[in-house]
Amino acid sequence: MNPKLLFFPLLATLLLLCHHAHAVCEPATCGDLTIKYPFWLSGPDLNRSSLAIAACGHPSFELWCSRDGVASLRGSQILVLGIDYTNSSFVAGHKRVADGGDGVCRTDFNISSSLALSPFTISSSNRAICFLYSCNGTEPPEIDGLVNATISNCSKPIYAYLGGSYDRDKPPAIKAGNCTYSYLPVLWPESPVNLTAGTNYSPLFKKGFVLEWQKNGFGDCDACNASGGQCRYNNDSAAAFACLCSDGELRGTICAGSKKTGRRTILIVLTAAAAGLLLPCIYVLIWHGKGKQLRYFLYTKTSSTSERNIEALIISYGSIAPTRYKYSEVTKITSFLNYKLGEGGYGVVFKGRLQDGRLVAVKFLHDSKGNGEEFVNEVMSIGRTSHINIVSLFGFCLEGSKRALLYEYMPNGSLDDYIYSENPKEILGWEKLYGIAIGIARGLEYLHHSCNTRIIHFDIKPQNILLDQDFCPKIADFGLAKLCRTKESKLSMTGARGTIGFIAPEVIYRSFGIVSTKSDVYSYGMMLLEMVGGRKNAKSMVENSSEKYFPDWIYDHFALDDGLQACEVTSEVEQIAKKMTLIGLWCVQVLPMHRPTITQVLDMFERSLDELEMPPKQNFSELLEHPAQEINTESTSSTINTKAAQALSEVLRVEETSLVNSKDPTVTTNYAKR
Repeated sequence: MNPKLLFFPLLATLLLLCHHAHAVCEPATCGDLTIKYPFWLSGPDLNRSSLAIAACGHPSFELWCSRDGVASLRGSQILVLGIDYTNSSFVAGHKRVADGGDGVCRTDFNISSSLALSPFTISSSNRAICFLYSCNGTEPPEIDGLVNATISNCSKPIYAYLGGSYDRDKPPAIKAGNCTYSYLPVLWPESPVNLTAGTNYSPLFKKGFVLEWQKNGFGDCDACNASGGQCRYNNDSAAAFACLCSDGELRGTICAGSKKTGRRTILIVLTAAAAGLLLPCIYVLIWHGKGKQLRYFLYTKTSSTSERNIEALIISYGSIAPTRYKYSEVTKITSFLNYKLGEGGYGVVFKGRLQDGRLVAVKFLHDSKGNGEEFVNEVMSIGRTSHINIVSLFGFCLEGSKRALLYEYMPNGSLDDYIYSENPKEILGWEKLYGIAIGIARGLEYLHHSCNTRIIHFDIKPQNILLDQDFCPKIADFGLAKLCRTKESKLSMTGARGTIGFIAPEVIYRSFGIVSTKSDVYSYGMMLLEMVGGRKNAKSMVENSSEKYFPDWIYDHFALDDGLQACEVTSEVEQIAKKMTLIGLWCVQVLPMHRPTITQVLDMFERSLDELEMPPKQNFSELLEHPAQEINTESTSSTINTKAAQALSEVLRVEETSLVNSKDPTVTTNYAKR
């Protein structure tokens, strides 16, 4: 074919793409909101190419617009209710409150933590509203202005107190007694408001709160627009801002001096023409083995480009990025790898000390030949987590194939050191184990629902639960974690991941269901049963295949008259052990749709033992020994093992458990007794 015939369609395509890149960044609407720089629209409900809109704004200002016209920050739980571009602020709300669910009944979501590593700050123009809840059946201390704010769809009492200006660093000083305490920002009412009951605190809560960003912190867009340009995000510049001028060139601030001639257009056309003629030559040289020097040059150029992209990506995160260390600095922090803490399949961990005196655990990663940009993105996403039950990431190292993560040091080691010891309950005590179980669930709920990017851990097990000086549990080791948008209910992935004995069935065999946050719930349930039984499940499955599957073993002993005496449970602590066992058995239901969410798990912990019922027993051993073969994704047909199909159908005959909280407080969920 004549190369000239290919040139003109190629040129037309390039010009159309150029025009499209201009058009997609024009101001848009979402409901009643006008979306313009520094905000920009993206998300699964937007029929536009993500590549085309990547330059429209900073990643932190990405908004998703739902089909019903509701905007959210990158599809997170933080909704955008109104934007004031003049004052660089916007009114935000929390999805759990806006949906009318349990948000006004359970205020344990942490707004400040969700925003801690973003460019947004909670404005001092907000007013602080304080809550006391989960009072364990006691009345809160008497405080002037504290009212019982329980509304009709709340199953437990909640008390509210309206304070003064919001200050995240100085919470209002009130006595909490035996209650859990939290405080949140709300809009300062236009007229004086006194809390008298839930009827007026709930609407106040739903109006949202004000968030601010630094004016001109992401470029002087007004000046750019005044010069005839359009504001764009540019991660190649230190300011992460560029002004797109009418001649198609990106300038630093404004378009002054832009030449509105056709010379640049002619240059673009000539360049495209030259590229069109050179491509066939490059193909012949590289793919037919006659251009080794050129191939080496292109590889080196690509590598340096990749390094520049990584550097630009780190710069684009600005102050929200964890500290980056040189490899020489990391080895010095660990006293040249002197104190080894442990080793796993994904790296070696050494104890170290930062210059400010803080102790750290430094994990040097194995098999570090993957995508550096992906590593940075995952580090930044995990670095965004801020929760008492998630181990803190202090910094990272990325130098070619050398990669390391610097975490806070946990002096009491990991949970497995205690539950697999000779007398674990004597060392920690059942009350402490119970508190650890709740703390882990709270950390998982934060990962699943409160982060801007949902994180599925995929390796919840006692070895990955670290304990600080007060035995507060912290989830660690995100080596297997997968990140997904908060709107996604399922996850696409290749290959199984996890640890034998804790990995959910659907992660290995897709026939059991979709991989989702409930895969973590299964691992958590298995760990709960381990905490009760003190028996290594992985060992029992691998070393002795004839021995009962661990949940079967627990289930049978629980149903017998001897209760949990086989697990060395005494009558004094039987209530705690039984509740942990029941919750664990619900979590390890073979089919994901039969398991509770981690939020519902926390609700189960708050219920009394009498309110919980025994989950239906399933044929664990047969289902896991003979799982249905996976459906061939390249074909509409599948072959299923007959015995496996019979085993699976036995489970499917169990009435599908509904684990969705009812708005009617008189209706209980299926894991509670009717």
